[in-house]
Amino acid sequence: MNKEKYERFAESLINTSHTPGAIIGINDQRYEKGFGFRDLENQLPVTADTIFGIGSITKSMTCIGILQLQEEGLLSVQDRIQTYLPEITFKGSSDITLHHLMTHTSGIPPLNTLFYANKPSMERDGSFDLQIKLGAPLDREQDSIDTYDDLINYLNAIQFVPLDQPGKSFSYSNDGYALLGIIIERVSGQPYERYIEKNIFRPLGMKNSFFHPDQLDEQAARLYSVDPTAETPTIEYSPEWWDAPVMRAAGYVKTTANDMLRFGDVFLNSGNGILSAESLNDLTSRHIEVEPGRHYGYGVMVTPDFFGTTLIEHGGGIKGVTAQFAVLPERSISAICLTNIAGAPAEALLKGAVQSEMDIDPEKPAIEYDHYAPTETDRQAITGTYQSNEGQTVKVYEKDATIFVEIQGTEMPTRSVGPRAVTITLHGTEHLMQFTNHRLHFGFRQLVRSEDE
Repeated sequence: MNKEKYERFAESLINTSHTPGAIIGINDQRYEKGFGFRDLENQLPVTADTIFGIGSITKSMTCIGILQLQEEGLLSVQDRIQTYLPEITFKGSSDITLHHLMTHTSGIPPLNTLFYANKPSMERDGSFDLQIKLGAPLDREQDSIDTYDDLINYLNAIQFVPLDQPGKSFSYSNDGYALLGIIIERVSGQPYERYIEKNIFRPLGMKNSFFHPDQLDEQAARLYSVDPTAETPTIEYSPEWWDAPVMRAAGYVKTTANDMLRFGDVFLNSGNGILSAESLNDLTSRHIEVEPGRHYGYGVMVTPDFFGTTLIEHGGGIKGVTAQFAVLPERSISAICLTNIAGAPAEALLKGAVQSEMDIDPEKPAIEYDHYAPTETDRQAITGTYQSNEGQTVKVYEKDATIFVEIQGTEMPTRSVGPRAVTITLHGTEHLMQFTNHRLHFGFRQLVRSEDE
């Protein structure tokens, strides 16, 4: 690895994005570097033992838990979820299996459930009202979702329209993973958090990994945030860790870079004693295509041709957290990037480190899209406003013969790469946006075009 070249690349990204602190680590002590500070105010450095959130990287752990229970003969991923959640009655639920939840193919659309599950902590830091100001479809009078019964009752009551039949198409769903957490709890007979700690953290030696915010200590990174509605947005210390007990299976692990590299051994050492080789193969198989060249397994993304080798990865993002985890089994590489602010370029930082370890320029994209000259019909087919009940609104419009998108008030030019496809550069990475049947596929979710467009 050319450390000097990589660190110039990383420092430029970190400075441009105003990321307070970051740690990047590669297994077997190949590389480890803290950038910036875990505590800006007191200038405390980031180390491999600094505690960060990992957000949705938690989902791979949830899927390992399900596969462990399958190995014990206590369930099957092909079981219908109503076997374990008989009180669920929302439309289409009778045909949903655990496999569908694990692969985000249940048909459950993006919903606002996560906000209501986070509501107590969001009200303490003022961010619930901020989300309403930003256009999230939230009701201040709606009770918070505090228990599994609250969650199931809410899903049954809101009468959402499924995106598709189960198994037909991909759209990321935190709610599906919350339901997997309930299933782990009911089948194992112990709280979800205790199950993961006992069956994953302890046997792997992940001594600084946990769920509960009250376990945070002086080694934890301070969280930072930016108010996008401020006249001059600035980075501010924001001490409240969001917590949503009913959603912990979707993204609430706190951990360190050292512990995450121990977790990486599961993928490099045939399950490393906590998962059979067969189950590991199930975990990392390409179950459904997410976009050209990328697939979803169980709680992980799989890119079969990442500069000639297989890349298994997942990201995570929530208030005060942007994280990226990656494993390249054929190269015996595992890597982690953890940061203490939302919207940090963790994916670009991590892939840059992995590529440097492979003697590839850190700035080189793994997937390069050809330029496409769109017709007027192409432009008309994709322009419009696309929304989801999870709070995303993306406006797509033409200006000066270029297609632009607006996300949370920020205008960005796009690059046309196909008849119904454009890319944007976000957080240092080029992201694909695909349009089909009045829907936008972006951020691994399906957003629906407004009917009045």
